[in-house]
Amino acid sequence: MEGCDWLRIDLHMHSTHSDGEMDPKEIVDEALRLGLSVISITDHDEISGYFEAKDVAASRGLQLLPGIEINTDGAQGELHILGYGFEPHHPSMMKYVEWRKEERRKWSKKIVAQLQNLGYPINWEDCWQRAGGQVIVRTHIADELVAKGFFSSSKQAYDQLLKKGGQAFVSRSGLSAEAAIGLIHECGGKSFLAHPGLYDWSYSFEALLEAGLDGIEVYYSKHEHREREDWLKRAATHQLLVSVGSDFHGYDSRSPHPIGSVDYDTKQLEWIFGQREGEVEK
Repeated sequence: MEGCDWLRIDLHMHSTHSDGEMDPKEIVDEALRLGLSVISITDHDEISGYFEAKDVAASRGLQLLPGIEINTDGAQGELHILGYGFEPHHPSMMKYVEWRKEERRKWSKKIVAQLQNLGYPINWEDCWQRAGGQVIVRTHIADELVAKGFFSSSKQAYDQLLKKGGQAFVSRSGLSAEAAIGLIHECGGKSFLAHPGLYDWSYSFEALLEAGLDGIEVYYSKHEHREREDWLKRAATHQLLVSVGSDFHGYDSRSPHPIGSVDYDTKQLEWIFGQREGEVEK
């Protein structure tokens, strides 16, 4: 690639392998329909969507970067760390996603048990079926509450019962943000702080820098202009990479922003040049 003025890029979206509505191949179809050239499927704590989509993407001329969104926990709170360009077959990454999948199963069963105690007689097996036997998240449980007629929308169920502070909220174990950055680096990738404008609690950005954070998702579907400019300046100050993401989950989801709908400065995405599977050049 000699330049990226003609490229349309989106590096943050979710498939049915976590909490998205489209399967990976449908995401490829949609990205091509919308004129995208480079995408990354960043399912929560899962990379199987990349494996499902990579051959069809390659056959149709769509560049698909290995990606993941790691939900962290610890002293920094639940920061989300995006990883790109890692070796998808790396043993440490494979071990992590398998551990996380099982941990989510146990955690989600505790949530359902809590809901049952609160008078919401839903079954965990039905929630797991909604997850497609993949990574289960609170959205799947919220959708089941809607399906059973307890709420009119998934957002209402989530906000009332499942988010932090809700009656059915259950904390879960996970990597710290710093450990997530370390895992991505161990597997040969680059780490980005996802949607920094959405966190409404204090955390140490300096600690992320010390851990080796490589970039910031500056161009994001829910960032206001001021937030985008502030984070762009911070990225420049610390010589960090910049990424762009719609966080598309599906047109009927809580995050329906279409693939490729976020505008960005093409010069900020030049780190993608020369990208090959398992590599991101800085």
